[in-house]
Amino acid sequence: MAMNVEYTIDLDHRVWIPVPLVFPWNGYADAATWAHDLSTSLMSGIDAPDEVRAALEQAAVGMADVDSPLPGALERFWHLPVEGGPERLVHLYVTETEARTAEELAELARAGVGGFVQTVTILEGTAFDVALRAVVLTDLPDRRIAVLRTLGIRGGHVFVVELIEEQTAVLEELEPAVEALFRSIRVRVEGDERPRATAQGAWS
Repeated sequence: MAMNVEYTIDLDHRVWIPVPLVFPWNGYADAATWAHDLSTSLMSGIDAPDEVRAALEQAAVGMADVDSPLPGALERFWHLPVEGGPERLVHLYVTETEARTAEELAELARAGVGGFVQTVTILEGTAFDVALRAVVLTDLPDRRIAVLRTLGIRGGHVFVVELIEEQTAVLEELEPAVEALFRSIRVRVEGDERPRATAQGAWS
């Protein structure tokens, strides 16, 4: 039986920007007002043309308008490192599961996307009882996509951070950043005070 689970994320804001899933959100009526304030904040103190801020604002609106790949996403994050790099969205899902072992967790790597698992790597030193990183390849009618998922089980729940990507080189480049984001998740299960390593919902 799943227990009550709470989590926090020690987000590296030099790399990731939270993107609201729905509006209104936190006082913002729509994506346009949120994107305007975000771009203004990010460009504060930077000597750049107005066109640069406008382009950033437009990109933020575009990210906010993206639909979640699967239903039930709890959060999403925009990879926008201050030092530059591919701009992509990743989504966080958390849902109840009966999986307990690495083998059972690996079976969940394909949930919702099908295809076949290309690689599976066990992750040690996370906030989870069992955790792994998997790359899943799946064929669409017109192209093949790769899905990078970091998955962890704790308190009868599975946490999944997911990146869907068409370019293999981009997926490989972002793999360390996605894993670092996953490792930054702290989990607290009601009634469970076991010490955890400093870390760094559609899946039943």
